[in-house]
Amino acid sequence: MRLPLPRWSWARTIALGLTVLSFALLLAAQRDVGIARDEVVYINHGRVYARWWMDLVERKGVANAKKIDAAFGADKVESGNGEHPPLMKTLFGLSEKLLHEELGWTSELTGFRAPTALLGALLVLLVFGFTREVWGVPEATIAALLTLLLPRLFFHAGLACFDAPIATLWFATVVAYWKALSSRWWCLGLGVVFGLALATKHNAIILPSVVLAHYAWVALWSRRLEWGAARDAARAGGGGAGAGAGAGGGRGGRGRRGGAGARLAVVLRMVWPTIREAAIGFRTRRPLALIAMVVVGPATLFALWPRLWIHPGHVWKWIGFHLHHVHYNFEYLGDNWNAPPFPWHVAVVTTLVTVPVVTLLGGAIGAGVLAARARRREAADPERAPGLLLLLSMGASMGPFFLGATPIFGAEKHWAPAIPSICIAAGVGAVWAARRLGAWLSDRAVWTRPRRRALEVAAIVAVGGLMVTAAAVETEESHPYGLSSYNALAGGAPGGADLGMNRQFWGVAAKGVIPWLQTQPRGKVYSHDASPAWDLYIKYGELSSGYPEVHKLEAPGIHASDYALVIHEKHFNRHDYLVWQDYGTVQPAFVLRADGVPIVSVYARAKAPAAKPKPRTPATAAPGP
Repeated sequence: MRLPLPRWSWARTIALGLTVLSFALLLAAQRDVGIARDEVVYINHGRVYARWWMDLVERKGVANAKKIDAAFGADKVESGNGEHPPLMKTLFGLSEKLLHEELGWTSELTGFRAPTALLGALLVLLVFGFTREVWGVPEATIAALLTLLLPRLFFHAGLACFDAPIATLWFATVVAYWKALSSRWWCLGLGVVFGLALATKHNAIILPSVVLAHYAWVALWSRRLEWGAARDAARAGGGGAGAGAGAGGGRGGRGRRGGAGARLAVVLRMVWPTIREAAIGFRTRRPLALIAMVVVGPATLFALWPRLWIHPGHVWKWIGFHLHHVHYNFEYLGDNWNAPPFPWHVAVVTTLVTVPVVTLLGGAIGAGVLAARARRREAADPERAPGLLLLLSMGASMGPFFLGATPIFGAEKHWAPAIPSICIAAGVGAVWAARRLGAWLSDRAVWTRPRRRALEVAAIVAVGGLMVTAAAVETEESHPYGLSSYNALAGGAPGGADLGMNRQFWGVAAKGVIPWLQTQPRGKVYSHDASPAWDLYIKYGELSSGYPEVHKLEAPGIHASDYALVIHEKHFNRHDYLVWQDYGTVQPAFVLRADGVPIVSVYARAKAPAAKPKPRTPATAAPGP
């Protein structure tokens, strides 16, 4: 008996192609990107985590309190990098073990970074799949490509960090919840995916607010649809509605004569049907989805974090750590910020100047289109309200930064989960605009129906192709210094610098000075923000061991060095003055630029001239033969 196979389609072909293309591009591009300071911490702990899990599988008796504490840290937030959940760090370690040590397919660093690239490709696939199911293949293809070709997200998707992975798992949770509204099996999937998000980064604790708000709307809306249908049927059958209205009017009249208490009773009678219908909707829509999220999600986190097996109260310390996170320095609109209150508009302005303009324009058009369709009751899948879900997802990821107390030092990476919503809206907007263009062109002449359809397809390809090409050019030009990327609205990287926006962080750009440095005489290097990545450049053979790092900070480190790196962040300006004073020069020997904007300066200590030999006198001259 032959089993029925799912029918292959162009949509599946496109989805597969986009996923493979995304993974290949991200994995190849990360080789040019420098090592982020935080990466060093995560990959070091990832090695330890992975080794513990492998020992557990091999039954080496590591599931005891002493060995769990040794691997994952004791019950202290800073111990064992316990301020971050373990999922991605564990995957980093397992990936490096498999791809580099066992198979030899990748370098060590690429082995650590591969899981992030894979999840970046998964995000592209999820955006395509969700958009295709709701709005169609053209919208899905454009949205997926715009997600991939977003300069800042493209940069983060090549690092062994958590920012691109949480964007993927956040959106995966949103998609799983949306599917759970119509499928009982997806309720379990929702719980598991939410647990994976929790085990990736603390952002995930905001996700229940998205689900609850959307579920409340869907529950009430679905009951309103049923209620409206029943009312229309009653009206068609006879005057029951009119009688009810008359009775209500009489009660309202008595309420007006009865004072404040009677007026309150009237208000309650008015809102009670809404409350009652919402409660019924909550109970009948798919409450199992909410239950699974609350029960299975935390259980998944618990299963993946051995530290919680012996220190379950660490959950509250972990959350508390991020609720009271230290505020690092960050430049925004010309000022250095390192303490609240922060400007409420950080997330909005930073997004407006870092997302490609074509994506922003398409997203604005798409948002308008979706809003107009909703007003006309023409929205796709109104019972599950996918447009509202995307809006709530974006709002929740950006929302904390409107409070003025949430740390802003990571800029757009902190609200990266908002990106899928913007790109999906851009896909919808692009196709809407292309179809209007095709219709306008077809009205200029007499066209047969097949030719009209061909013209519409050509318009979609042209508009979508222009948008994707523009985003691709911007991504390519910003690589490998994606943190210096600013869009045309800002005036590119030079405009971003003029606006006083942050140029770099994490010390990633320091890799760009290595080729020049190795043409210079050997000497000790003060790398500051690039530490401790500097030692890894030497380990991986990208830098000669003749340029060791000085392991001292500020003035002592500069004084002990022969070369000093100054990464251009506003709060590092003091290092220029320290170098000038110690080196006796204000002239950098080399300046690394991104689109003409200085991002790293290298100073070289002037060597003291060699002492000239004293001329010999006859009295001291050596005797001849």
